[in-house]
This record gives sequence, C-alpha cells and structure tokens, in this order.
Amino acid sequence: MIPEILILALVLIAGFVLLLLKKRYRGLGLGFAMCCATVTIGLWAIFQSRSSTAAIGILFLPFYALFSALMAWGFANLRAQTSRAMRLLGGLCLCLSLGVPVFLAYGGFQSIALNRAHDAKHAADTAEIERNRQEINEALARTPGHEAETIAALINEHASNRNFLLPALDNRFVTAEILDRFAQSDDFGITLTALRNRNCRPETLVRIYRTHTYPDYFFQTLAAHENTPPEILTDLYHRPATIMGLDRSFARNPATPGAILADIAGKTKENFVVQQLLQNPKLDCALLGAVEAALKRSERPDDGFSTGRLQEIRAGICAPRANR
Repeated sequence: MIPEILILALVLIAGFVLLLLKKRYRGLGLGFAMCCATVTIGLWAIFQSRSSTAAIGILFLPFYALFSALMAWGFANLRAQTSRAMRLLGGLCLCLSLGVPVFLAYGGFQSIALNRAHDAKHAADTAEIERNRQEINEALARTPGHEAETIAALINEHASNRNFLLPALDNRFVTAEILDRFAQSDDFGITLTALRNRNCRPETLVRIYRTHTYPDYFFQTLAAHENTPPEILTDLYHRPATIMGLDRSFARNPATPGAILADIAGKTKENFVVQQLLQNPKLDCALLGAVEAALKRSERPDDGFSTGRLQEIRAGICAPRANR
C-alpha cells in the first residue's frame, strides 16, 4: 500500500512541476492554500490519537495534501470555462478538495471523543477498584487469623468481576494456588496482577515466561520479581531487547545473579539504575567501585541519594575492619 501511495504522490508532484513549466499559474495560489490547510489539519488530527501507530498517518499526509491541492487547481481552471459540464466538474473538484481536510478534521474530532470516552471509563473503573479494595480490607479486618480463607471466598464470589479481581489478587493474603489459577487468564491485566503478587510461586513465573503467547508483556514483572528463578533472569537479561528499561528492574531485584548486577553496573549511564543497585540487598563491596563509576558517568553524578547511600555503605558493611 505504501509504495503505491508514494508512486501516486510522485505522479502528482510531476504534474505540478509540469504545470509550472507550462506557465499554468491559475489556481496555484488556491491549490497551495488547500495543501497547507490539509497538512495543518491532518497533523492536528493525527496527534489527537493516542494509538501507538497513529504517526504512520504522516506518511499518507503528502498524498492527501497534493490531492486536495490538485482538485483546488482544477476548480480554479474549470470554473472559468463556458461549458456548463466543465463548470459542474469544477464544482466537483472543489467538493473533493474541501472534502479531504473535512474528512481529516472529522477523524480528529472522533479521536477526541474516543479519548474522552476512554478517560471517563478509566476514571469510573479506578473509582470502582478503590471501592472494592476498601471493601476487601474491611472484610479482612473482620476476620483476623482467617484472612486467606476470606480473600479466597471473596475471589470465588467475584471471579468474573475484573474490577474486583484486580485489587483482590494484589492482596498479600492470596495463596499461591489462587494466583497460579488466575495467571492463566486470557486477560493480560489479571495475569499481570497475579504475577506481581509476592506470593506468586516460581513455577508460575516460569510457565508464563516459557509458554505465554505474548511473554514480552510480563518481562518487567519477571525481571523485578524475587521469586523468578536465576536461570530465567539470566535468559531474560541476555535475550534480544524487546522491552526498554528492564535494567531498572534487574538492578533492584535481590534474586538477580551477581554477574548480571556487575554487567549492569559496568554499562549503565542511568542515575535511576544506580539508585536501584544501591538499594539491592545483594550489593556487595566488590561491586561498589563499579557502581560508583556508573554514578560518575550518569546524567546526575552528584545525585544526593546515591552519594549519600555510597557513603553509608562504605562506612557500614564495607568499612575497613580496623574502623569497625
């Protein structure tokens, strides 16, 4: 589709150049104005969309603009003809020229309406989730010592209610068995919530990594989870990158193998990654020099938290024995 569009755009450009060479100047001002209007409205409409692929529309915008300009030029030349049929054809050209920016503007307003509908639904869902979370906490408070049984009963009762499951599966009293069951959900949000729970067992995390149809969606959670087995963390770290920012999750995770932490410390230029490394319980004194070097080459080498944490570690667990 894209090659055909490019070819047509080149044809239109060639036609425009030919008109200039033949000194057919009538209508060029109107055509240029419609071209600019189409590009302006088209860009506005494209940037109203929140879709990750919306920017692809920019590739087609030159075609729309040139088509609108050519139709405007046709109108300007045909309206002066004595033939009624030619004037009617000119009117059609004008409708087509104006129709392009109108069509693009309509798409932009549709995107705005869709965004508002999504925002309203998101706000309603968020409010309902918070109400359900409060209801769950109140139910657990009424049954001290039986929290696991209470949350299990609530989950079974609302098993088809997504806005109830999201706060319920996030609860610390949910058992590994329940988390394993809901990790098999077709709803990625439910699966993700189940995996994020600290009670999620390693076998569940491994199964999602090995067998899920789209495991990339869960890579950040897998990289950050303390129950992810070291072999999975190692495999995930060394596979071709499809998700950005995983180093931040690896750096904070105490289950991350030391070799990976050392590799991250030796390569990172992100201050936030350095902060995560400095909060990792697995950080040892042998790695401290590499972390300090990473801080110096980061975008914030004088970061107060990092420099303070380094001093704290050097004065504490990494202090010379004579000073202890």
